[in-house]
Amino acid sequence: MNATLERDATITSPYTPRNVDAAIGHLERVLSAEGANSLFGQTYWRTRVRQVSATRGLQREQRARLERLMKLLSDAGCVQAFER
Repeated sequence: MNATLERDATITSPYTPRNVDAAIGHLERVLSAEGANSLFGQTYWRTRVRQVSATRGLQREQRARLERLMKLLSDAGCVQAFER
């Protein structure tokens, strides 16, 4: 599974360059505390990360943080597959 963020024209972002850091920070906190095995599941979290990544005007560091989150979700998916 590829953890790379791909631009999806069907996903729009409710965030702006002014508030996107807070959204990324929230995702980092939730996914580091609960992992991808939280109440909402991986599909939900991947959608959230993609939604944030659709924000126009992201800086390189913000993109890198989102890439790390997608990798975390991808790695967790591999672990779940082995546990089944």
